[in-house]
Amino acid sequence: MATLVLTVVGGMVGGPMGAAIGAAVGQQIDAQIFKPKGREGPRLADLKIQASTYGQQIPQLFGTMRVAGSVIWATDLIERRSKHGGGKGRASTTEYSYAVSMAVALSSRSIRGIGRIWADGNLLRGSSGTFKERCKFRWYDGSEDQAADPLIASALGIASASAFRGCAYVVFDELELGAFGNRIPSLTFEVEADEGGVDAGLVGNILSAGSARCAGEWRFAGYAASGDRLRDALAPLVEVDGVRLMSGPDGWKLTPPTSAGEPLALADFRERGRSDAPGDRIEHRRAPLSSLPGTIRLRHYEPERDYQLGQQTSRVAGGALREERIDLPAVLPATSARALAQRLAAAAADGLETLLYRADLAALALTVGHVVAMDDGSRWRLAGRTVRASEILLELKRHAPLPVADLSAEPGIGVGAPDWPDAVGTVRLFELPNIGSPAASAPRLSIAGAGSNDGWRGADCWIVPWAGAEPIPIGMVRPARGLGELAEPLGPGSGALFDLSNSIEVRLANPAMTLESVTDAALLGGANRAMMGGELLQFGVADVVGAGRWRLSRLLRGRAGTECDAAHPAGTFFVLLDDPALLALPEPLAELTESGAAIFQWAPRGGARLTEVGVPAAGRALRPLAPVHGQVRPDGIGGVTISWVRRSRVDTGWRDHIDLPLGESREAWRITLSPPVPGIGPWESATSAWAIDAAELAAVPPRHMIEIRQAGDFALSPPLSLPLT
Repeated sequence: MATLVLTVVGGMVGGPMGAAIGAAVGQQIDAQIFKPKGREGPRLADLKIQASTYGQQIPQLFGTMRVAGSVIWATDLIERRSKHGGGKGRASTTEYSYAVSMAVALSSRSIRGIGRIWADGNLLRGSSGTFKERCKFRWYDGSEDQAADPLIASALGIASASAFRGCAYVVFDELELGAFGNRIPSLTFEVEADEGGVDAGLVGNILSAGSARCAGEWRFAGYAASGDRLRDALAPLVEVDGVRLMSGPDGWKLTPPTSAGEPLALADFRERGRSDAPGDRIEHRRAPLSSLPGTIRLRHYEPERDYQLGQQTSRVAGGALREERIDLPAVLPATSARALAQRLAAAAADGLETLLYRADLAALALTVGHVVAMDDGSRWRLAGRTVRASEILLELKRHAPLPVADLSAEPGIGVGAPDWPDAVGTVRLFELPNIGSPAASAPRLSIAGAGSNDGWRGADCWIVPWAGAEPIPIGMVRPARGLGELAEPLGPGSGALFDLSNSIEVRLANPAMTLESVTDAALLGGANRAMMGGELLQFGVADVVGAGRWRLSRLLRGRAGTECDAAHPAGTFFVLLDDPALLALPEPLAELTESGAAIFQWAPRGGARLTEVGVPAAGRALRPLAPVHGQVRPDGIGGVTISWVRRSRVDTGWRDHIDLPLGESREAWRITLSPPVPGIGPWESATSAWAIDAAELAAVPPRHMIEIRQAGDFALSPPLSLPLT
């Protein structure tokens, strides 16, 4: 467009000569406006964002790198439906979970292994190789003879499935998506392509099919090469390593200047007896200091911070205000990156001066790219050479890099997820008494789980109602706040007083768990409740005695009607109840455990090992509490009057002169003799008293006991035994 316009304008102003000038100027303008965009090499962001774009380049990895890769095959979301509850007039709950199967390409060069895997920045697979979410995982090293993945082959057909030979990739088979909001997470992978570090020489020789014409000085822990041409793939390494094109007896090579040895004296490459003449310096040019950047900012991947982006800056002496940023898709520690940034800043002035020098035929022996020393001691790098008959013109660039001073640097504080070793999981299913109102209408079972470290992510649980039945999913139990076992036996105690004579030695599953002391007021208000075997107790004082070991004292024993008159052996489980992580078994499932034939199953989150535990017959929460304060008094006419005080399973506190709530639909009592006597009893009463007349009492043998039980809506209470005298 500019060519046409300026040609016409030039012709109108200056005739044919003006039209020619206008056309030339217009061509220059059009060339700048419509010139094609330059090609760029790899950028740091390309390795951090997972993509599935058709035509996306897959980098060639060297050393050890963290990359996101490209999704090359995936299924639709796999939906699973599970229904819970329902029956007996209760509404059912339907839950949906999703999974996905997919393949992700990582490197267009063969690799040695896959290390850690991150999903949305959190560890999906740690260094131990265990996945945090359930899936099947396979990886292929990118060899030229690898077979097609069986999952892809079954989905597309063996004739249509590609083996992706020459491309290293991984396959996830039904990766659970519940932890990622039921969407495909952004995945990044730690890929080991070579053992040890790499340099520009190794990368260049491999990319150029082993021509052995590249050499490098700076070593990197990893590098990602990509680009449309070999030049694009090597450009970042060549730029930061100071690699120059040098000629020699074996031809041209890419090598850093330092590998060529000491500078050569230019006087050794002149004709014998000839000295440096002023006429030899044809032209001397010096670029202004404003052409230099003021700051060089080097961005790289920081291995000490899980390959997060790091950057080091260095000032250029005498440079302008502008900043030059270098994106290096390589893994480099902070100290090495700072040293490299300072070397780049020190070498920024290299080539600021240009000298055009006349030499003779002896200069043909000089190596282009080498550093030469002039008679005045100055050093110049031979950038080019022109031969004109017997005259040689040398283009020399000033070589005066500044020394590197400080090489120390801090990598900064990493924000990566902790990489925990594999944890040993512990899951307990235990029965609770009826705590609070309303009264339970089904057994109350809870599940607590914990791991040996904070890396344990929970467990999936199922109930099998009877042998051979289909497992019913319960849900996932999260890590509990306090779960362990008795380290030493605990003797019996009293449920009516503070137990100051006994203490509990507890070994917690995770040493990071802590227990807290509370005041008596908080203790009487229900704080620090715990199940220990079949006993519900509370503790007021918690003292740490070792890693994961606690001594609990100032105890309230036998809470909510649980027995405390028997000793607990070492190894009895201990669970802190004031914890939202406990998983309560729904009532319809809890009803299935009353027979004692149910089986409890659990598997760690992301694992496949299934553990089965038998569930004993449950129903403690349905039983009324045993009555107390029993009395047997003579009635004065040969018989006795028996009285007792009722307790309630919905209000288990000790309260004087207060009528506690019944907790049942009706009040009913069953009175029996122990051992039974034929023809006498049992009796039933609707009040907390019963009278035995003289005739019945006379028929009772000596040393017999009378047992009193409350008849609840679902079960009988434990007996209150009194001597009948």
